[in-house]
Amino acid sequence: MKNIIILFCMAFLSLYKGQILDEYPPKQDFYEGGIVNFYKDIHEYLAGSKMKECNDKEIYQPRIIVTETAEVKFIKDIDTANIARNKCAYDLSREVLKNLKKWKPAEGKGRKIGAITEFIFYPKDVMSNYKPDYNAYQLVTHARYPESMKVFNRIFHDNFMVLFEDYHINGKLNLELYIGKDGHIIHPRIYPEVDNHNFNIDFMRTLSRIKKAWIPALYRNIPIQERFLLPMQFHITFTER
Repeated sequence: MKNIIILFCMAFLSLYKGQILDEYPPKQDFYEGGIVNFYKDIHEYLAGSKMKECNDKEIYQPRIIVTETAEVKFIKDIDTANIARNKCAYDLSREVLKNLKKWKPAEGKGRKIGAITEFIFYPKDVMSNYKPDYNAYQLVTHARYPESMKVFNRIFHDNFMVLFEDYHINGKLNLELYIGKDGHIIHPRIYPEVDNHNFNIDFMRTLSRIKKAWIPALYRNIPIQERFLLPMQFHITFTER
């Protein structure tokens, strides 16, 4: 008799998607001098440009690609309602990004590679309220599952392991999702993509059953969306009895 034994574990994994990484590898920065220098250069550009500051409720989180040639490209944001609510911050972020010059592509296997990244852009803190060594992420209260991440991981495991077993998933996958400003899961995706239409439908259907809202992340008490990455590794072995 053949038994399928699936071992489930969480492990970090950086994956190539063509010539674009889905995220920067650990300990690599998307900007020369790191995040503090990035915000410093934003402040200096805005101070020199004399651009108008947005109101203190506006905040925006751009997603960009830094190419292998150190150019920046914007990733289209389909959340038009959020853009409308934060139009000043949105426009200002695009203006700033077009004028910064110290972008750093990711590196892997001895070569430069394009990669996706994102950041928090709160105009007030890079303009009139700017302080040396400012780092927006030090002011973030992270999103939390109401009953703890341990409980969420158990719920995730209990809901998904039968699905992975049914489809004989073997190898490494990443589940990327965002916790939206209202605490609900948004923009979920699996990468690398699983080339099985039925699996992808069942996966998203199963994810939708985890209905309990999270406590959203906050920046200075302003709700923001936060990205979560759940790296997964599955080993399927066959034993004879």
